[in-house]
Amino acid sequence: MITNKFELENCEHKVKYNIIHEEIPLDMSPELMRAIEYLLWYVPDISSIQSKDNELVSNLLYDDFTFEEIAKYMNLKDEDILFTESIPRKIEQYYKDEICICKQKIIMTKGFEETKTSATLRHIRNAIAHGYFTVIENLLIGFDYKMVQNGKEECKAIFKIRPENLLKALENLDTELTTEKLVKRGLEICGYEVRHWTVRKDSDKAFDLSAKKGDKKFAIEIRKFKPSKDNKSLYIDHNHIIELVELFEGLFKDIIPLLIINASLLSEQSKDYLLDHSVIIMDAKNIKKLLAGRDILGEIIRDRRF
Repeated sequence: MITNKFELENCEHKVKYNIIHEEIPLDMSPELMRAIEYLLWYVPDISSIQSKDNELVSNLLYDDFTFEEIAKYMNLKDEDILFTESIPRKIEQYYKDEICICKQKIIMTKGFEETKTSATLRHIRNAIAHGYFTVIENLLIGFDYKMVQNGKEECKAIFKIRPENLLKALENLDTELTTEKLVKRGLEICGYEVRHWTVRKDSDKAFDLSAKKGDKKFAIEIRKFKPSKDNKSLYIDHNHIIELVELFEGLFKDIIPLLIINASLLSEQSKDYLLDHSVIIMDAKNIKKLLAGRDILGEIIRDRRF
């Protein structure tokens, strides 16, 4: 959990730098060049035709989980991270013209209903796009400024990070940061033993995960659906739900089917059909409760009437 432990470096040997590139073009490592390519074109939810949607990045329900994973990849600790409504002038000045090269830091402002991950990627991308960055002894230092009233600039972000750590985080956004990993983490927090589904030789049933707690066993299927672009229907086609139920049919009687899905896209007919076939439905709000340590799945099992 990201807390308020941020602290400025106690450094006696700061290195002076100039944000203006003395060598043109700036000599950049392969890791930094590749990270910039990701930031400009490929990171989720930006205005690039190459960008893909990733609700783990943009959805506030997953904010803490996603950013904590990103922070791990970037090797950032609690005391290296600050999210704030505004950046005090003294902090801005502390990192201007000279820095401690031993530690990484990110100081970010965040938009209304913007996730920490989205804000971090946006600010780094802006700073690089506007040229307000440089590299000092393999440390990327940058500032994101926004024009405010009276033509003045206001500092919205400061970062000094290792390019190789940034690249690692960017590369893992789509490959390692998955709904499957999120579900697995939430269940494990609540005491479930979670594994990838093992397909038996005499069975064609394949699910995303299996889970066990006490005498309860689960077959877990994770499905991602988006609202129909043609706006003809607000809900998932009921035939898809029938196919999902058929997938669960034939499980051993002691295995409980669990479907992770956006419940708002299920019609009442589909919800009733799933419940009539003993399929438990869980969505993002349920997963957030699991991540917070509340065994909502156990509560559903306890309270269901079949």
